Amino acid sequence: MTKVELTRFRIRKGKEAKAQEWMDFLNEHHADTVATMAGEKMYVESVFKEEDPDGYTYFYWYSVQGEDGNAVEESESYIDKRHLEYWDECIDMEYKPVDMELEEDLIAPAVEKVIESDA
Repeated sequence: MTKVELTRFRIRKGKEAKAQEWMDFLNEHHADTVATMAGEKMYVESVFKEEDPDGYTYFYWYSVQGEDGNAVEESESYIDKRHLEYWDECIDMEYKPVDMELEEDLIAPAVEKVIESDA
């Protein structure tokens, strides 16, 4: 069974540049970042950025993942360790993350077949 999620996180005021550094780090280390996904049973992970009129920056995390993947907190990868450092510094924990409610989930049969074969 696949899990599809979209969650909105707020960036701490004053940490917008650090949050952009975070995304740049992940993009600059794309191959190593993608390599961490297998153990997590993460098939798709995308991050979107929104800057609202009140001066807050939000990251929206979209993912398609399988069950029983390894938690990022348990990873020994330098990517995941750095990712968690950025997370701790940038994500505003006083703001309750918003989990969007999934209304429709369309995954092409060929993609679903690959996901199921990995389960």
